[in-house]
Amino acid sequence: MEEIHRDVKKLRSASATSSTSSVTEYVNEVFTESELELSRGVSIHVTEDTQYVKNPLSNILYDEKETKEKKNLDNVVDFMHDSEEFESTDNSILTGVKNIRKMYITALVVLMFAICMGITATYSATATMDMKKPHSSIHPDSDQVTWIGSLMAVGALIGGTAGGYFTNSLGRKGALVLNTVPFVVGWMFVAYASSTGMIYLGRVVTGFCCGIISVATPMYLVEIATPDVRGLLGASFQLFVVIGVLIVSFLGSQLTWRYLAVSGGVASLVAAFLMIPMPESPKWLMAQKRRGEAKNAIIFLQGKSHDAEDECLKMEEEIQSQPKGSVQFQEFKAPTIYKPFILSIMLMFFQQFSGVNAVLFYTAEIFKSAHSSLDPIEATIYVSIVQVIATLISSLLMDKAGRKALLLFSGACMAISLIIFGAFDLARTQNPSIVDNYGWVPLVCLMSFIAAFSLGFGPTPWLMVAEMTPVRFRGIVSGIATALNWTFVFIITKSFKAEEEAMHGYGVYWMYSAFCIASLFITYFFLPETKGKNVDEILEFFEPKKLEKS
Repeated sequence: MEEIHRDVKKLRSASATSSTSSVTEYVNEVFTESELELSRGVSIHVTEDTQYVKNPLSNILYDEKETKEKKNLDNVVDFMHDSEEFESTDNSILTGVKNIRKMYITALVVLMFAICMGITATYSATATMDMKKPHSSIHPDSDQVTWIGSLMAVGALIGGTAGGYFTNSLGRKGALVLNTVPFVVGWMFVAYASSTGMIYLGRVVTGFCCGIISVATPMYLVEIATPDVRGLLGASFQLFVVIGVLIVSFLGSQLTWRYLAVSGGVASLVAAFLMIPMPESPKWLMAQKRRGEAKNAIIFLQGKSHDAEDECLKMEEEIQSQPKGSVQFQEFKAPTIYKPFILSIMLMFFQQFSGVNAVLFYTAEIFKSAHSSLDPIEATIYVSIVQVIATLISSLLMDKAGRKALLLFSGACMAISLIIFGAFDLARTQNPSIVDNYGWVPLVCLMSFIAAFSLGFGPTPWLMVAEMTPVRFRGIVSGIATALNWTFVFIITKSFKAEEEAMHGYGVYWMYSAFCIASLFITYFFLPETKGKNVDEILEFFEPKKLEKS
């Protein structure tokens, strides 16, 4: 390899002179007679005005008068120079793997907060069952149980609204780390509660913290990720929330409700300590005019081989293109602002009005009321496992299939599953004996529904809200969308029982299926595909279309 490098240097030196004979001599010296015969040689033909260098790979015509300014024998030099590039390939691959590894490690650390959110969201389902046992010092009635579950959504509504402010003022990382203080306090209220009132307070506080997590975490993931893996990392938020759900289900079978609350506080502390050495979002740092820190963050995440300065320039241009000062209401009149804002709300609306949280919160009761042959608790475990697997698949497909394709598939499959489940429920009320032969239908329908939700409408809305919104408005839009999402959660979970009594089970399922069908229309006609695009490219979709002159 060293000999090739030496040959390249000598050939460059020879070709830089005006002496054709020196080049000819060196070519004959470097290439053996057999090599020249094999390649049909490198022949140099000299005319009065021009020189032609012919090679099996290419022909180069150059002016003898400009020999010193132009590259001579480019085809020969490039052919030999390929060996230099080949030699460095292994090192480049290893460097790239090392660099990308840091970005994934950072993403895994911040996703610990998503696990904490999953633990908090489903804590009540397991804890309230344990509270009904004789050893518990608190025995809530059925109405208090519903409030223990739903007050978390009330707290998350407040936290989601405040999340935009905190992520903009403290930074994405700063908001998550400082959020741990009230998170732990809230869990301690629950763990050491002497009355249901203290549990209510703890649930509101931990819900508030979940609201901030649901704003800051997807935002951070989108802003540290390169475009080629942005979908994977963004979709991982929902995956880790579901992992948290699965964790609390298993822990709940081993721990009392008080120790389960302590484990929630410990999980949040672990996430915060791991997050401290991680970098702040480069985009937020650039928005705060902390260029040096932003550059260091990019180098940490993507490695020294990545052009951090060029990345900073791109961010700077994006930020400078946005109006200065605090966000004003009239700025939302711009199509590039109000359109993604409305679509963000629509995505959150369809995510919740698919009925997913009603299904998840009342899975055991749904199976019980459907008189399925499967044990309700066992069915709940199966549904949770399916949710984890489907969300993992979604994370892997997000940057391949695209956001719109997954949303369309998700909405269609959810609608079909709910329609069939509703038909089964109606048939069961008319002919109860149908359960004897078709008791497996509820399980298949609910597993299909959860799998479809987890593939599309589970992770994608969180990702697309951050992707579609300009950096300047991202905190506000994400905060409002998240707050509305939790509002929808509260409405769905509190109204399900009343709706079931008024419309019967099949009526409720068909109503949810209608919302799923409506989501297909909105997704297909109004939603942009954001896969592999930067913010400017995405915002072009929302620009008013100019009519072409005929």
